[in-house]
Amino acid sequence: MRITEGMLSDRYLKNYNKIAEQKQKLQTQLATNSKINTLSDDLIGALQSIKVEAQIKKTDTYIKNVQTANEFMTSSLDSLDNMTTEIQKIMKIITSASNPLNVVNYPSMLQSIKDSLNAIVQDTNAKHNDMYLFGGTNYTTMPVTIDINGKAVITTEDVSGEVKVQLSQNVTDAINIPGNKIFGTGIFSAINNIIDSFEAGNAPDAALKTGLNDAYNQLLNVQTIGGEKLNRFEDISALLNNQQTNLTRTLANIQGIDVAKLAVDLQQQDYLLQISSKLFANIFPKSIYDYL
Repeated sequence: MRITEGMLSDRYLKNYNKIAEQKQKLQTQLATNSKINTLSDDLIGALQSIKVEAQIKKTDTYIKNVQTANEFMTSSLDSLDNMTTEIQKIMKIITSASNPLNVVNYPSMLQSIKDSLNAIVQDTNAKHNDMYLFGGTNYTTMPVTIDINGKAVITTEDVSGEVKVQLSQNVTDAINIPGNKIFGTGIFSAINNIIDSFEAGNAPDAALKTGLNDAYNQLLNVQTIGGEKLNRFEDISALLNNQQTNLTRTLANIQGIDVAKLAVDLQQQDYLLQISSKLFANIFPKSIYDYL
């Protein structure tokens, strides 16, 4: 069989293109910092990468959900903390009101209590991301208002709903403290009754003091439960971030490149191209190669 220049040229061009393609592949891997850019690069590795990347995206969603839950609960606990501070002020006032010498101070005491109640209502109506913290699932309606007499009025019939989000593959939890947990303490009724007592010219009696104290203790329990939930969110967040780190490391191991080795391989392919070109030019000094 006679081997013509055309056959040699075709064989040369095929080998030349093969080396050039390998060089391009190595350059792409170095540029993307990944040895898998198409399924043909590594079928098994590519499929593993797709699976791990899907897990990373899902975990990222959980991390964002936990962050939302953490922020919402933190805002709720801040509001509860402010409420308990105002209640403590009211408790001091009604304790001093028992002293007969303070009868003349009842008007100013009454105003201070109304100011504290107003602050409590503001914290009950606090928002996070334009959602009422204690509105339950009805988080677009203001839960409490102050009437013309300076007393609290609950304006929403049902604030018991829980706003739930998925925090991990197997955990879904409420990110809010339902308003009924606060209203159920009787805190607003207790303060309203104390206001009525002062307006009637009387110091709050033992029953009113007990009512306020009981409501205050129940509110502290709600605060404690909220704090425990916040700790749980933080634990889940730590686990998810650790999981995300492991997944990212796994993906890097699958797709990762050895930069030094690729650089050497790239130099080798470039060298082969140069040698191939010189050899072809020497063998076929007046071939079609000179016009490529």
